[in-house]
Amino acid sequence: MLGTVPNVLVCVQGVNKGLVAKRLLSTMQEREMLPDFVMCVGDDRSDEDMFEVIINSMAGPSIAPGAEVFACTDGRKPSKAKYYLDGTVEIVRLMQSLACVADQMVPV
Repeated sequence: MLGTVPNVLVCVQGVNKGLVAKRLLSTMQEREMLPDFVMCVGDDRSDEDMFEVIINSMAGPSIAPGAEVFACTDGRKPSKAKYYLDGTVEIVRLMQSLACVADQMVPV
């Protein structure tokens, strides 16, 4: 375990990040607020359900047609995520870049 920090994930039985993502998308759909941008970033097995939900949602009514959807895992490893980022530095850099772009956008 050199270089890693052991952790424990505690959650309610039967609840996972996939169910939370599904509930969030469902609630947004009920309020007629379909997202046109979705990004999920995770680094372990507990994130795989979330990746699966957002990827499968692309074909359904809970995400706007033509929405940009990104499932990203931290590090190269087998994952349902289509994209990978190499560590927290790269994740922070991505978030900062997205913030800069958002600041430059003109409200419609």
